[in-house]
Formats: sequence, C-alpha cells, structure tokens
Amino acid sequence: MRISAQDARRLAITAQRLAGSRPRPTRAGVLRTVRDIGYLQLDPTNVVARNPYLVLWSRFGAYDPALLDSLLARRELFETPSLIVPASDFDIHGATMRTYRLATRPGAKTGPYRKGDNTGGGTWAPRVQGWLTKNAHMRRQVLSRLRREGPLPLTAFEDRAIVSWTSGGWNDERNLTMLLAILQRRGEVVVAGRRRGQKLFAAADGWFAGTRTLAGSALARDATLRALRILEVATLKQLRWQYSFGRHVTPDALAALERGGEIVRVEIEGAKGTYWALASVERRLRVARDEWEDRTTLLSPFDNLIIDRDRTEALFGYRYRMEIYVPPAKRRLGYWAMPILHGDRIVGSVDPRLDRSRAELVVNSVVLEREAPRTATRAMRAAVAELAEFVGAKRISWPR
Repeated sequence: MRISAQDARRLAITAQRLAGSRPRPTRAGVLRTVRDIGYLQLDPTNVVARNPYLVLWSRFGAYDPALLDSLLARRELFETPSLIVPASDFDIHGATMRTYRLATRPGAKTGPYRKGDNTGGGTWAPRVQGWLTKNAHMRRQVLSRLRREGPLPLTAFEDRAIVSWTSGGWNDERNLTMLLAILQRRGEVVVAGRRRGQKLFAAADGWFAGTRTLAGSALARDATLRALRILEVATLKQLRWQYSFGRHVTPDALAALERGGEIVRVEIEGAKGTYWALASVERRLRVARDEWEDRTTLLSPFDNLIIDRDRTEALFGYRYRMEIYVPPAKRRLGYWAMPILHGDRIVGSVDPRLDRSRAELVVNSVVLEREAPRTATRAMRAAVAELAEFVGAKRISWPR
C-alpha cells in the first residue's frame, strides 16, 4: 500500500484515541482506552499531574482519576515498575517476567537477546543476578513476610543487605527499593494497592492464574500483532521500541504474518523505511479519511503518541525532546513542555506548571510552529483552560 503522510498521521492518532468525539469517562471506557493504547507510563514527575492521569485526560477531558485506581484495585490493570498495563495482555508481559526471572537466577549466564542486556526487565540481568545471589537472605525474608502478612509498604521492611546496590545514581544504596522493583520484574511481587500514596506490595502467588505461557514464535506473533494494533502503522524499529512488547517483535514474525496475509507493507509518502500495518488497515483508513473529526489537546511528554521521538519526527515533522535536564538558559520549549495536537498536526507546545499553593496554572511559555494555522491559538487556549479545570486550578497565568 502507498499512503500519504496525512493518512499515516490520522491512523496513528485514531489508534491512540485522540481524534473524534471523546469517549464516556466510565470505568469500562477507561479500561477500553488503556487496552487500545497499550499502557500508561509511570513517572514520578508531578509538575501538573502524574503522567497516567494526564495521558487519560488527553483522551477523555474531564474525568475522575479514581476510575484508574479502581481498575488497579479490581486487577483489570496491573503495574510493572515502569508501566500500568491491561491484565488482558499478561500473556505477553508474563513472558517478559519469566525471561527476566530465568536470566537473573543463580548460575544463569546471559539473557536471550544479547549478552548483558536487561531481557526486557529494565535492570541488567548479570548485575542483578550477582546482587541477588549475595543478598538471597533478604529476598527470602521479604517474600516470607509478604506471604504471611499480606500487602505491606516499603517502610515495613528492614534493609538487611550484605552488599549494597551502588550505581552513582538516584538508586544508590536504596537496597529495598531495588529489591522490590527487581522482584516485580521477576513476577514474584505485585503492587496490590496504595495507602496514603505509598505502594503496597504483595506476593504474586496465584495473582495471574489462568494465563497462557507464551514463548518462541507464538510469543513473537502475538506481540507483533498487539504492537501493530496499538501503533497502526510502524517500522520494525518502531514496533520494537513499543515499551510493552518491543523485545518480542522479530523480523521472522513480520515475515510469517506477511506470508499469511495478516499484515501488509506500507509505503508512506516522504517517510523512509518499510512500514507495516494490519491487513484490515484499508477499512480504518477509509474511516480516518471520511469520518475524521479534529480535536485539540495537550500531550504529556510521556504520552504514547509521541514517546518514540524519532517516529514523532518521521510522521509529524515535529522534533521534540524533554528539557528537564537542560540548563534553564538553554531550554527552547521549557521544563514540562506539552506538545499541542491540533487536528492531525502537532503545532507547538505549552510549558505549564501547577502552583498548588495558589491553585494557579502558570503557563511559562508557548512556542508555536511557523506553519501553525490561525485556529491553533484559540484552540490551544481552550485546551489549557480544560487542563486547569482538571487539575483544580482556579486561574491561569499566561506569559507576556
């Protein structure tokens, strides 16, 4: 298939539920949306609101954040150390946990992808293996207490590490934090809820009973199809970048799916590389062309649509980089710059900050692209007003 750049953008935006009329903000609607977009990235930054809540706000507008919390409590969503993902995808995520568990067990030599990698777990397997081996007693004590006493916060445990975790980074000497994150990645511990903002950890025994054990070509096939449903049109590199499933997507899986007629190659006007889409893409393309309905919203820096910065640049012609670690004098967009999605284009960014003590949303800067249409400014101001209402700001402060 050969499609225009606009077609590709509209397919990607529609797949991420960022076009057309907004869905109803119900518990079922939130669950359906998380399943459609694949995951919600966790991040401690709270300049305006936590990322999972912002990602859903971009799709729903005003909604009750407690809906997300209730889905976690009902086990319809579950947490990894870095993502909130649908329980319906546990066959795939469970394979990632199982692989990481095998790669970090005593005596394991390497993971299945390349020597020294993290096997999809987030922390390098050989290092974790050595650290866990030296602190096996602490792992046993934590799991034993969780099995006896039920969900417990991090503060309930005593740091009894023989060898400390040293990295020179934020997690230096945070032995219990690292242990619980590693046990989460291994599928031995789950986040069972929160109390006053603190995570409550529980043993994962029986938590995901009834799920399938996927491996090999079956795992690669399911992961590839799932990633394509989320992204709609993507290159192999982009599919592998998809946080939830990337490690499992393979060229062999793409080739097998193409031979079976389940996916097709797509050429996008002006874009380099071979893109792939589900064979049913023509039907969704007709909808994206004939029933397209513009929407304007702000996107979190961690929003699923733009988290792959190279893909964002290839499809939207918009270069975006977070500037949290850039010295203030050198920032071009701002500390928490939120791209403005206006119809099927990204037309600039707004850099907001919530002053909670004054209930004020402070807009530090607005940067519009040269080709932004005249309609973008009014639509952007309306989106900022919606964001202010969502986070409880009583007023908005605009830059001169």
